[in-house]
Amino acid sequence: MSGTGNNFIVGIYDREVSDIEIISIVADSIMPVDGVIFVEYINSDTVKMHYFNNDGSPAELCVNGVRCTAKYAVDNEMVNTNNLTVLAPVGDLQAFVEDDYVQIHAPNPEIGTEIKIDNKIGMTSNVGNPHLMVEVDDVDNFDLDNFSETARNTKLFTNGVNVEIYNVIDEKFIYARVNERGVGETDACGSGALALFSYLYSIKKVASEAVVVYPGGELELSFLDNKLYLKGTVTYL
Repeated sequence: MSGTGNNFIVGIYDREVSDIEIISIVADSIMPVDGVIFVEYINSDTVKMHYFNNDGSPAELCVNGVRCTAKYAVDNEMVNTNNLTVLAPVGDLQAFVEDDYVQIHAPNPEIGTEIKIDNKIGMTSNVGNPHLMVEVDDVDNFDLDNFSETARNTKLFTNGVNVEIYNVIDEKFIYARVNERGVGETDACGSGALALFSYLYSIKKVASEAVVVYPGGELELSFLDNKLYLKGTVTYL
């Protein structure tokens, strides 16, 4: 399955798995994948997501993985509603499935502090998982891999960090790329989009509804009645 460019192998959860098993599943895939998801039935309107990066490591949150989990549960009749709860390590997330679009009511990111790495000023954020957001002039040609490695080698991020580089096109559009810990550069990142939108909205650089444009596609973000929502496509590969 693909959540706006994030590709996952998705299946039913029936037992605990080891990191070696995850790595083996990824190695046997016919296409590159960012992670592996197992969906566990809880009750008629609730499922639990067991998520692993493609290197076998677990992650606190994968927002696009939550969206894929919700659609998988609905399409496979694991729940009897398209408005369901997905249990994730960071908490219970509400998801709404409508055809190929899945929207979630997301946690509000914690905005951190400014830090300087390689003469670039970045802002930290936490969405249940850690992020570093850096505004750059040329998103396409920025050396994201090397910068991300430098950031992770500092003493500031003992558990790793997801790195987003971005450019604000206007108050409705943010263009971004992302390098995720345990994965590398990916075509999109739901939690990264939440961090970017929430931060830029807080400093009045974007409106209350905006789109984060990644190489893999677009994610729609909005604040409605002080609640944060993220919406995007989910497709089968």
